[in-house]
Amino acid sequence: MKKVLITGSNGLLGQKLIYQLIGYPDYQVFATSRGKNRTLVKKRYEYIPLDITDEQEVQETFEYVQPDVVINAAAMTNVDACEDDKEGCWKLNVEAVQYLVSACEKYNSHLIHVSTDFIFDGKSGPYTEESEPNPLSYYGESKLAAEEIVKKSLCKWSIARTVLVYGVVDNMSRSNIVLWAKGALESGKPLT
Repeated sequence: MKKVLITGSNGLLGQKLIYQLIGYPDYQVFATSRGKNRTLVKKRYEYIPLDITDEQEVQETFEYVQPDVVINAAAMTNVDACEDDKEGCWKLNVEAVQYLVSACEKYNSHLIHVSTDFIFDGKSGPYTEESEPNPLSYYGESKLAAEEIVKKSLCKWSIARTVLVYGVVDNMSRSNIVLWAKGALESGKPLT
């Protein structure tokens, strides 16, 4: 049975990964995030509170789980918040990735790192793996720095660059673009 560790499991992508992976009997799923578990389904996986910006917590969690695969869906993704809190952004989006990489190297885990198209400037897409990055925001810079850490690591790794992730999650802590647009249109506000 393969052990899969998901970081950022309270977020949209993390929750959707849980729902998909628990359907496979060959996977033992461990979901991690800060704070309490906000996913409504509580069966077929184990939730472990984890702050990935704490290197000791990361090492302890890896020692306990000894994962075959790690899916890093944790990140500070609000572009404006990243500009306002550069230290917090760097800590979560870059330093924490180094902690995950070190643990993956130690436990021979395959790291699937979720990144973003924000590492590009948007001027000459569609982009490929060989396209030259040119981030225009601190968020993009942080995600590019994390990608470089992953690429230079000694662990098995994959990088998945998302474009726009949206949807509805259990116990939403914030809205999404579709719900924002719907609310604006219903209240007669312009979409600007």
